[in-house]
Amino acid sequence: MESTTPQKDRDGLCFFGQISAAISHDLKNVLAIINEDAGLMQDYLLMANQGMEINPDKLGEIAGKILIQIKRGDSIIKNMNRFAHSVDLPECEVDYRELTLLVVSLLTRIASRKSVTISIAESDPVKGKGDPFVIQMLIAKCLEICIDSAGKDNELNIEFSNEAGNSAIKIIGLSNPVPADQLSGLEKNAVNVGASLGFSPQDKILIIKF
Repeated sequence: MESTTPQKDRDGLCFFGQISAAISHDLKNVLAIINEDAGLMQDYLLMANQGMEINPDKLGEIAGKILIQIKRGDSIIKNMNRFAHSVDLPECEVDYRELTLLVVSLLTRIASRKSVTISIAESDPVKGKGDPFVIQMLIAKCLEICIDSAGKDNELNIEFSNEAGNSAIKIIGLSNPVPADQLSGLEKNAVNVGASLGFSPQDKILIIKF
């Protein structure tokens, strides 16, 4: 049965909540590391105030770690901002590679938790028309299932093509077959986005075509 509009809205809200929760966990992790390093720096300063000689390199090392986390936090917030504003956009010209890069960065925590590495091939922009938010939702759902299929300590590779007016995202490296019910659900999502799916069990590839 086709999804109703309220159900689509509910799916979109759930997706937004899932991504927001992942982002909040990442930011919390960044703040925890900064807090730990700042506490260590305070300990060294306290020791210095008590007359103990402190190696400046130690302080420099801690400051460097804090700066790395600040840059990481800044990157997470920029991605969060781009994702949040994608809801505002109507159907427009999109770059499927850019959207995929953003989705992969937002799913890093999920992939890391399952020990799956995702690499994205270099390519020229692969553009088409569509709703960026629902396209991201489709890419994310496909990637989540592909991450499960890839299995622990494996790698997914993502390639792009744009031939004869058709754009495609190819996810390579699936180890296990995608369950029929999950594939059926993905195909319904793809239709709602104006896309189609191609799954090749023997080649271990899932293709999203726009």
